[in-house]
Amino acid sequence: MSIDAIAALSAAQAAAAAPQAAAPAAAPQAAGQDFGSMLLANVMHADASVQAAESAVQAFALDGQAPPHQVMLALEEARMSLHFALQVRNRLVEGYQELMRMQL
Repeated sequence: MSIDAIAALSAAQAAAAAPQAAAPAAAPQAAGQDFGSMLLANVMHADASVQAAESAVQAFALDGQAPPHQVMLALEEARMSLHFALQVRNRLVEGYQELMRMQL
């Protein structure tokens, strides 16, 4: 089942739900943003932070113009972004494995 099919099923279920279920507290997603696009955006953000950290390290190493504290902040942000992406991946894999272990 593709992500588009899952999104269509989710939209059909949401339309069939009672109007009071559409309260803002019941909708944790951003307006119109599906799970796949959220994952892609976060992966792109992690990649951008790694690239920013790389350029900060290169600027520091080549000409010394970048302050060391900014380099360390960029490296730490990249590390935290990658750690978060890794944890999300681990949880998705665990969820998939749990679904595969379920008996029908």
